[in-house]
Amino acid sequence: MADNWIVLKFGGTSVAGRPQWETIASLAQSRRSEGFRVLLVCSAVAGVTNRLEALADSPDSSSLREELLETHRRLGRELRVEEEFWLPEAEQKFQLCLHQLLLESKPQFRAALLAMGEWLSTRIGCRFLQQTLDASWVDALDALEAVREKDFSPARRWLSADCTPGESPDLAGRWSALEPVLITQGFIARSQEGGTALLGRGGSDTSAALLAGRLSAARLEIWTDVPGLFSADPRLISEARLLTEVDYAEALEMAASGAKVVHPRCIRAAAATGTPVLIRDSNLRAVIGTLIGRKRSQRSGIKTVTCREGMAVLLLQNLDARFQVGFLAEVFTVFRQRGVSIDLVATSETTTTVAINCDANHLGHEELNSLAADLGSLCKIELFDDCVCVNLVGHGARTALSRLKDVMRYFEDHPLLMVSQSANDLCLSLLVHSGDHLALIEGAHRALIPGAGENYPDGAFGPSWSQIQRLADSNVPNG
Repeated sequence: MADNWIVLKFGGTSVAGRPQWETIASLAQSRRSEGFRVLLVCSAVAGVTNRLEALADSPDSSSLREELLETHRRLGRELRVEEEFWLPEAEQKFQLCLHQLLLESKPQFRAALLAMGEWLSTRIGCRFLQQTLDASWVDALDALEAVREKDFSPARRWLSADCTPGESPDLAGRWSALEPVLITQGFIARSQEGGTALLGRGGSDTSAALLAGRLSAARLEIWTDVPGLFSADPRLISEARLLTEVDYAEALEMAASGAKVVHPRCIRAAAATGTPVLIRDSNLRAVIGTLIGRKRSQRSGIKTVTCREGMAVLLLQNLDARFQVGFLAEVFTVFRQRGVSIDLVATSETTTTVAINCDANHLGHEELNSLAADLGSLCKIELFDDCVCVNLVGHGARTALSRLKDVMRYFEDHPLLMVSQSANDLCLSLLVHSGDHLALIEGAHRALIPGAGENYPDGAFGPSWSQIQRLADSNVPNG
């Protein structure tokens, strides 16, 4: 009979000190008592990757290097882990990485240095776990291999690599011969050249999903500092409700539409192998969290109101569009040549409206105006920068329109720049000026999301953020 694996992933704030590592040990022991073999996938300590980025930019900075080592010396002292178990090897690795970067600032040398954060947290954490558990460290480079795409730039191949999801009975067999609790690095994979590649933004979540798929794990648990996905950003809407269960398609649309709890690449990797993903708060273990899986809700409807800031809207007007073949092709060629990804597009006979994410495309004011100037050679253009995209996400999104009649009065005083509906009927997007979006989000959430005490028949909504905060403040013992 195959071993029953479970993968637990912990982010930077969840590996930062002794209380957090005691929680990790407790969760690992709990899953062992349930009959699982446990794989722990850990990020670098919070703030360390940013400091490694700074060191990669200034590889001759001995003060930055010493600051990073001292951060981990403090962690080691807190965990009562002797420096001999990690420090000599860490110093050798730092010396090699920095020597390579000083000689030549190549992406592969930068990737090797940035991967040090996960190596340090997991090596020190493993020694701590071994004080109470049968645990050992395994290298993620032995389990995940990056795909080499010929069209990828060297920076993309080394600093934002992709891996193909899938099962690996061979890996599961090898790791099943080791201790019942294993710990490994998130964020990294082996390049086809044999070095260390990074998985880019959301890389630790993504690698955890990939590893869960390799091991045919029963589920992936992402332990973080928020209880899960919500019906809106709790920082904006205190009555936003926890989503207890969403399917992969809903979760992917939420992540792509502004929900930052889990990265879209992680969801795609989990969906490819059918791995359920459970998001939990390590500080509020009594809260059930959000389960992402294959099951589709029994009833359609909006689950969340999200927003993406840093958007720009371009109105492209060509009075002869109906008679001009290839107009849109020429317009999109301009975006392609500038390497700009388009988020949303709407067309009519004479006007094309395009929305782009300036932050994701690294477009500042000057670059945005330059893009508009290029497009101005093809058509009359009107540019609106500093916009916000408000997204209504859930199966049957178009049915939300009938429930928004009161919210529509909002547009009597605030311009609506663009409306877009996804082809899969999972998202309705409204583009408005920044500053105008908060009232729209509040109104849409009030109209579309059940209040406290109300629910869908399938129990899609859990407690509100304010209720969860009261639970946290009451110091109820964690279960």
